[in-house]
Amino acid sequence: MVLPAAGLDLGATERELIAQALARAGGNKTAAARLLGLSRDTLRYRLEKFNIQ
Repeated sequence: MVLPAAGLDLGATERELIAQALARAGGNKTAAARLLGLSRDTLRYRLEKFNIQ
């Protein structure tokens, strides 16, 4: 991964990764958390933080 010259919006990147993991897991939060290497509670916190349903 290369950092773009204009910088990187970490929040947007994290939100996109979470959304992709949820899609790949068919909406299963436990499986999405596993894909991301997070605990289910951490994923739930971030879902709320980024207002992802």
